Amino acid sequence: MAKVVLRLAIERGDLDWEARVRAAHHRLARTPLYAPEEGEYLSSAWSQAHRAFRRALLEGCGNPVLLDAFDRMWTASELGRRWSAHRTPDRDVADEHRQLEEATLARDADTAIDVLTRHLALTATVLAGPKTGSP
Repeated sequence: MAKVVLRLAIERGDLDWEARVRAAHHRLARTPLYAPEEGEYLSSAWSQAHRAFRRALLEGCGNPVLLDAFDRMWTASELGRRWSAHRTPDRDVADEHRQLEEATLARDADTAIDVLTRHLALTATVLAGPKTGSP
């Protein structure tokens, strides 16, 4: 579903949408993925910034029903993502998000969807696999 909504956002998003995507990515890129006080789990601040970035990417679709569905799915998956995600030294999540922002703002839907697909697949692999790296 996210791929369909992202394509619509890229087609329909206006200048204000682009600014929201840029601002949300800026915040995400500067928020630490892990916080010492939260141990090996994703930081609460990063999780909030991540959600805001993903929401900003999709808001350009202009369809409140699709955005509501995204919000419900995100909420349902967030607990598992936060508690199951762990440090993965071989993965550069920040670069994945940067590529997604760049392709989206370049209005290159095919590349953006390819980046999103790879990002989601890597995330699923991490969540399904054994813990690696050190906390």
